[in-house]
Amino acid sequence: MILGYARVSTNRQELDIQTKTLKEAGAVKIYKEKISGAKADRKELNRLLEELKAGDTLVVTKADRIARSLSHLERIVTELTNRGVTVNIINMGLFTAETMKNPMTKLLFNVLGAFAEFERDMILERTQEGIKDAKDKGVKFGRKSKKYVIEGALLYAIQQVEAGTISQPEGAEFAGCSVATFKRRLKEYREQQATL
Repeated sequence: MILGYARVSTNRQELDIQTKTLKEAGAVKIYKEKISGAKADRKELNRLLEELKAGDTLVVTKADRIARSLSHLERIVTELTNRGVTVNIINMGLFTAETMKNPMTKLLFNVLGAFAEFERDMILERTQEGIKDAKDKGVKFGRKSKKYVIEGALLYAIQQVEAGTISQPEGAEFAGCSVATFKRRLKEYREQQATL
């Protein structure tokens, strides 16, 4: 049986192109994940590796889909080929127990794997440079903070706390929110008042 593995690093990326390529390569079952390749515990990859048996073929589009580094790639491919599994890395070639014993194939595997690792490192470096450049230009990363309109019961409770007539827990109860939320809104209210 030909089994495929498709992975992207974030939820914003799509698996469609990899899935289509794997189907074209004959994969009848495809394991998919949206998780960073740097993570050691990838549930779908682990399930796939357990399911593969002698005579099966694992197909992936690129080496960095299954491995974090050249040594990790070599460990996975060697373990699978020793179990009688053929590994088809579409951009590198087909690897079996016999071909992995051939010194020329082993050399080619290591050279191609080193290039894949180098490419991954270069992408990471460019990404980090881009993030630093954007930060230097004032781009803010992360979730945008919400601006809450402080009104109604919440506003009244905050005003009472500021006047010293009730405590913060009593204000939270009056406003119908948790004490932590009340404290955040109180802090925002004080910041707003300071700018007036």
